[in-house]
Amino acid sequence: MARDIMEKKLFIESIILLREIEDRRDFMEEEIGMDMSMYEEKFLQIIENLFKVHFNKEQFALIQYYLYKVPTIENWDGMIDLSDGKDMITVKFETPDQVWDVISSLNK
Repeated sequence: MARDIMEKKLFIESIILLREIEDRRDFMEEEIGMDMSMYEEKFLQIIENLFKVHFNKEQFALIQYYLYKVPTIENWDGMIDLSDGKDMITVKFETPDQVWDVISSLNK
């Protein structure tokens, strides 16, 4: 398998798993009253550090936005506005696959 295909596959899988972790943490806090953030904090920090090694600041900020901000936005249309250096463009940003496409289009 080509390296770029493998990177995309692993990225998408990781984003899906991180979203599931966030959902589980929210459920456990809301339904059981158990705050898991204290236990998960260091693991998530390691994952974020690995993202920082591989992606530039802009790419990493978009990953964080997708993971932590997007789920809290009501009636979100799945689109974000980005600057291409000259103009603002609107791109789809609703799935891990679309997140990969957006961040891959940004120079490292």
